[in-house]
Amino acid sequence: MGRAIIKRAHDEDWNCRITIYSTDAVKHARVTKEFPEVQSIIGDIGDFPTLYAAMTGKDIVIHAAAVKEIPSSEFHSIDTYRVNVEGSLNVALAAVQLKTPHVLAISTDKACHAANAYGATKYMMEKIWQEYSRYGFPTNFHLVRYGNVLESNASVLQKWKAAAENKEPVYVTDPKMTRFWISPSQAVQYVLDSLSFNSGMIYIPKMPSLSIGKLMDYTIEPNYFNVKPIPMRPGEKMHETLLTIEETDFCVPGGKPGRDDYFVLSPTTNERMNWKTEDLLKPYTSDTARELTQQELEALLKG
Repeated sequence: MGRAIIKRAHDEDWNCRITIYSTDAVKHARVTKEFPEVQSIIGDIGDFPTLYAAMTGKDIVIHAAAVKEIPSSEFHSIDTYRVNVEGSLNVALAAVQLKTPHVLAISTDKACHAANAYGATKYMMEKIWQEYSRYGFPTNFHLVRYGNVLESNASVLQKWKAAAENKEPVYVTDPKMTRFWISPSQAVQYVLDSLSFNSGMIYIPKMPSLSIGKLMDYTIEPNYFNVKPIPMRPGEKMHETLLTIEETDFCVPGGKPGRDDYFVLSPTTNERMNWKTEDLLKPYTSDTARELTQQELEALLKG
């Protein structure tokens, strides 16, 4: 995500100064070699003094740091909590103390009806952002919730392609499993769009989904023989949800005239919408969403 934002800023010649902050020294070296104008600070969001220094003087902070690999988060739930909850609280505290105008956190469909430590901690991150938005600080706390980013670090597609190129087994769970898929450039646009919504609101783009089986058929050689079925990993679900049935009472659809492109979700501490029966919203899930076509997927993979 960080590199995708930097690349867009570079390509469009944004009038800005970007600082990246993370523990990954290799990633820092790679990014600053490609984009020498970017400031690099190595640090952990659990280290408040260094985080505070990195955030000083910034107009917009994008909080994308997370332990997000689901099986790993299941086995190491304490560290997942430290990074995803305590680290998020550190970002919020630093933003308030520095009077940062805008701080944005990236959430996930895994936060809905969470079945794993990653999802549960991201749900708590959303609640932290919404609580801080109620206190009247000058900082705006923005949230965006979306699905899987294609070919991001450690993504299933990245693993499949590497395995196929090396003539190794391609491991696949249940082919009927569905997920929401977006490109890195789409994710960047969703981040930018979310900055226009009020503090405490969650911007949820309505995105199409695709089954794991069709994703493999569309991206890996159809006749590739070395495909191995494996059981669902710890913490995995068959289908994902971007908007739960419980949240529909706090949500309004939005989009361009005549279109229904996204949801705007208010905190559950707000009043319910009291929709009329004919206007009731339904939960938005990957097994009922519009299916991504092969042509659309190919377009996403091209960037």
